[in-house]
Amino acid sequence: MRATLSALTSRGRAFVAAGLTVLVGGLLLGLDVLVRIGVLALALPLVAVLVVARSRSTVSAFREVTPPRVPAGTDVEVALQVDGGGHGASGTLLLEDQLPDALGGRRRFSVVSRGSQWHCLVRYGVTPRRRGFHAIGPLTVRVGDPFGFLSVGRTFHATTPLVVTPTVHPLGRMWAGGVGAERGDHRVRLGAIGRPDDASVREYRTGDDLRRIHWRTTARTGELMVRREEEGRHADVTVFLDTRRDVHRPGKDGTFEWAVSAAASVAAHFSGNGWDVRLATDTTDSHDSAPDELGLILDELAAVRTSTRRTTALVPADVLASRGTVVAIVTGADPEALDHLDRCSTAAGRRLALVLDADGWLSRAGVGTGASADLATTARSRGWDAVAVGGGQSVGDAWRALAVIAAKDSVR
Repeated sequence: MRATLSALTSRGRAFVAAGLTVLVGGLLLGLDVLVRIGVLALALPLVAVLVVARSRSTVSAFREVTPPRVPAGTDVEVALQVDGGGHGASGTLLLEDQLPDALGGRRRFSVVSRGSQWHCLVRYGVTPRRRGFHAIGPLTVRVGDPFGFLSVGRTFHATTPLVVTPTVHPLGRMWAGGVGAERGDHRVRLGAIGRPDDASVREYRTGDDLRRIHWRTTARTGELMVRREEEGRHADVTVFLDTRRDVHRPGKDGTFEWAVSAAASVAAHFSGNGWDVRLATDTTDSHDSAPDELGLILDELAAVRTSTRRTTALVPADVLASRGTVVAIVTGADPEALDHLDRCSTAAGRRLALVLDADGWLSRAGVGTGASADLATTARSRGWDAVAVGGGQSVGDAWRALAVIAAKDSVR
């Protein structure tokens, strides 16, 4: 009873205070009319308290989030199923679902329950704009009387997780399953199909096995060329993401969020075409993934944050020691980072790099300049296919620009 009294709403407390005031005034003045009005005003909320206190009702709630994992900017539907029953179960129902600020804050609804057994279904939409792991809930259900004098609440502490992954941009057919560039007379082949008779060749790079030199092509071109047939059996790609705080432009429109979205797009692009994908950062060694386990990488990218590391020894040497493809997403703020990546990936069949212009990112020029352009040029001189990326340039545009540079390098 005491707990029920404490559940009086502002209206209920006002009626009690007004009833007591008028009742006392009527008694002091000897006016029966005021006494009757005071008793009536005082009785209404007290009757509501007695009815709610004597009622035996049960309330259950269930929440469903569809879909439970979405890219940022995708609409999500939340369905709340609330069921009640028992004696005195009818009344006004107030629902309040707690949501983090990233999802728009709490949502409130008012429904009316009628009968000894009632059911209500409430649906609302959420459009998360920021990646991360979010918890929807808890849900508070408040049952009130028809006059609004009383509000008894019950909190369901269970929460429903929502994973918001980085935005995945379509990258077309470039380097998908060994197809190469979408347009142009020159196509860049990665040997990703893995046929035993795939005897395509490429230029010799430091660290290549001398037994793989293709002498006939070497004699014809005058340059050392090596077979790519062994690389064809390794349809794997390692995506490296530099997460160091000191080399990135902060903010939701900064280089770090762009780099995370690019890493997710590249991983989804290759995984969707049958490649085995590995994600590497400067804080985690690696994460292997089969083509049907892309969700694990996207979950990791949903939670990734900038690190405080300053060393240029970004990853252990064996992480990038793959004969497949290496895609590095770095900035031009630390030229020494390329030295370490270059030493670790000499055995890779192809090395691709997106070099972000952290210094000029806010200018939205669309083209990387300054240190990023210099680093991309240095990377190309070491056998990388690299492009400088400026602010305002989309992931898809940067990927196509990288394909153009790779196509030009392949005919030199």
